[in-house]
Amino acid sequence: MLVLSLFLTPSFLKAQSDPKYKLGFIPAAIAEVDVAFPIQEKWNLSGQVDLQLVTQGAYTNSNPYAYVQRFVIRPWLVYSGLKHMKLYVSYARNKKYEIEEAGNPEILEKRIIVMGTYMQTMPRGSLFEQVRFETKFFDDKDGIARTIPRLRGRFGVNHFLPHKENPIFKTHNLSYYTEIMFKFPSKDYAKSRFDIFRQSVYYSATVTDNLTVLTGIIAQMQLRTNGTQLDVYYGPTIALKWNFKPKVRETFDMISNDID
Repeated sequence: MLVLSLFLTPSFLKAQSDPKYKLGFIPAAIAEVDVAFPIQEKWNLSGQVDLQLVTQGAYTNSNPYAYVQRFVIRPWLVYSGLKHMKLYVSYARNKKYEIEEAGNPEILEKRIIVMGTYMQTMPRGSLFEQVRFETKFFDDKDGIARTIPRLRGRFGVNHFLPHKENPIFKTHNLSYYTEIMFKFPSKDYAKSRFDIFRQSVYYSATVTDNLTVLTGIIAQMQLRTNGTQLDVYYGPTIALKWNFKPKVRETFDMISNDID
């Protein structure tokens, strides 16, 4: 909360009471398939590939599956050789589709991502803090090439749920996180540095030694680049993750629920 209060600019805080700012609600849904695999165990290196499909409605359309918003391919390189900490690098390809009703232009966006997660083990769960720096490369709706750095911070909690001797699932968890993002664009693109405030609650369960499923809900508030429109996205999220190396418990700490 301290970090949030330091970063929120007066212009954003004013948006809460200034009538010239508009608030819109957009339903959305996320479906994702992740595949994780070892690369070099001696060096504590592994990899993961995410495939993500995001759909959405619009201000006047309450169907979260009405339009395809984006399709994402996101490969990761993961280093887990540090105690309680993992380091990640990634390249993401985001194909965003035009949605006229919502004012979304068609854009091909590419991202370079560097991320670190610090994990704290608790008696019946875990805590994690995550810092992520990414740079977005794309041509905007006017054809101008944009390079926009973005800083993201996330705090999450995983509760390890009890299970019987012969459970349907080997392990299962109830998790939630809060995330905030700040962008650093040129002044001619967007004046505010605040980008997104996001919260998610989800249930995950290990079906087999290799397969884990996730289902949950997500809600986020984003300030559009015009500086006057606050969009609230909300809706369901579902994910499947296959680990080629058997894993007793999967908590999805690195899941990227991007709806922007």
